[in-house]
Amino acid sequence: MDKIKEIQEKLKNNPDDLKLIEEYAICLSDIGENEEALKNFIYLKKMMPENPVVYYNIGIILEKLKYFDESINAYEKAYSLDSESIDIMFNLANSYIKIKKYDEAEELLLKILKIDNEDYNVYFHLGEIYSRCKKHDKAIEMLTKVLELDSTDLISKFYLAYEYSCIENNDVAIKLYNEILEANPDYSWASYNLASIYVNLGNEELAISYLEKTIKSNPSDISAIKLLVKILSKQKKYSQAETILKKATLALPLEADIFYLFAQVYKATNNNVAYLKYLKFTEKKSATFTGNLELLLQEISEAEGK
Repeated sequence: MDKIKEIQEKLKNNPDDLKLIEEYAICLSDIGENEEALKNFIYLKKMMPENPVVYYNIGIILEKLKYFDESINAYEKAYSLDSESIDIMFNLANSYIKIKKYDEAEELLLKILKIDNEDYNVYFHLGEIYSRCKKHDKAIEMLTKVLELDSTDLISKFYLAYEYSCIENNDVAIKLYNEILEANPDYSWASYNLASIYVNLGNEELAISYLEKTIKSNPSDISAIKLLVKILSKQKKYSQAETILKKATLALPLEADIFYLFAQVYKATNNNVAYLKYLKFTEKKSATFTGNLELLLQEISEAEGK
């Protein structure tokens, strides 16, 4: 705020100073006053219609305000005025990724690498593009490069592990996920993905261990809860499954799928009263039910007939 007040005082004496207006607009955006900042940049656009920096900053503010199409238009205008600016290219590429224009984003990111081949953010976003396009070998190449530049980047290591699991190189994936958990034991996505690998490998006990770690770190991870209950039910460990679900209702009281899992556990243990009760609980919370509602209603009808 002190900086803004200082600029405001200067503007009283120099109201037409475009550099001061630009500095003022950037400061406003930095403190979240994006609408006011945008007004100032629109004024600057009228005064400097060929200035790429003005369009670039308009793009940033419009993106913050979630006017994504207008933001891209501003970035594209900035790029047309300065096609060598790394900042403009990077923001435009990032915007293209959000709207799934991957070829255009890739072209810009590769162009940046010709200028600066050690920008790990560029390699990361290229890895993201190739992952989304299921070009796993290319994604691995890019994410490996990120880690060569910054070995502490756990997010990149996580995505790299995922890519290795996609090509069924489970040994490398497991190694990477465990390295993540050594650095951050509460990285629940890593423990969940490890559990998923062990399920596919048929090692249910290790899967259970990692799912328990996942839920301990993130009690609201419904995917982990579902998978753990599924495994425990398969092993006929219904009391353990019930305990997991009771804790889950505390973390996810509005989640219909939890109540449906309860119903299935009670069905398996021939507790028909509880089975029907939890099916009806599921129906009441059907707004969050991810299953087939029509089949749920049919199941309730059949349970009532027993």
